[in-house]
Amino acid sequence: QLDGELTYVQQESEFFDLDKSQYGLKEVRCEVWEGFIFVNFDNTAVSLTDYLGAYGKGLEGYPFHEMTETYSYRAEIGSNWKLFIDAFAEFYHAPILHQKQAVKDEADKLMKVGFEALHYDLQSPHSMISSWGGMAPPKDMNMVKPIERVLRSGLFGPWDRPDIEGLDPLPAAVNPAGAKPWGVDEFEFFPNMSLLIWAPGWYLTYTYWPTAVNKHIFECNLYFVPPKNIRERLAQELAAVTVKEYALQDANTLEATQKMLETRTVTEFPLCDQEILLRHLHKMAADHVEEYRNASVAG
Repeated sequence: QLDGELTYVQQESEFFDLDKSQYGLKEVRCEVWEGFIFVNFDNTAVSLTDYLGAYGKGLEGYPFHEMTETYSYRAEIGSNWKLFIDAFAEFYHAPILHQKQAVKDEADKLMKVGFEALHYDLQSPHSMISSWGGMAPPKDMNMVKPIERVLRSGLFGPWDRPDIEGLDPLPAAVNPAGAKPWGVDEFEFFPNMSLLIWAPGWYLTYTYWPTAVNKHIFECNLYFVPPKNIRERLAQELAAVTVKEYALQDANTLEATQKMLETRTVTEFPLCDQEILLRHLHKMAADHVEEYRNASVAG
């Protein structure tokens, strides 16, 4: 039986008037979008399609189903879950925090010119940021490290774009600015899922599962088209370990930030224009908490 009904009870005769139909598994609301399975414990919530809104509709047709080669990371982080989203939802930090990951001359250039994304968009409660970077192969091979030149891969994924349907043309929600130097789009699906689509033809997801006010489980999953040979396999593995290294650098600041917040000495943070997704996330979280409090009082 796959419908959750209770069909067998050990020594059933020892129970009094047992009605097995009343003791099956409880149903849980489940909906599927582009191959992603979403579970919702609220039976009164809007449909998944309506909740994902314009972003969900605009991403339909991307070849998620072709990218079945996966690499996964999972870790317990000693910070509030929103802090890690803050670390990923802007690229303003990259020239400082990740400068040692780039060839020195290129890192120095980023330090001088700064960083601004190509496009920002808010579709409450969700948001997205579109960035340059991720183009492959790079115009100047001296920009990257020797192992990246050999394997034709790096942080932005394998350089050789897979020949599959759905990448040309891209769905409407991807690279909405139509920018030529486009490299990656990051969609923040409120509250705890990030979806990143990379120009070379792969994607990854981040999910953040709160376990306490100052802890959460972080999961990262990378998805590629299955490799056809050893070099392609190694190119994907290089991308996976490089992404992990960058994520560790981002996570490195979180526990210190959490401890500082817990002192309640600093109560305000200035945020620049490039951090609009951070402001939006915390506004949405605060609104939902306020809505819950009001409903609790009314109830």
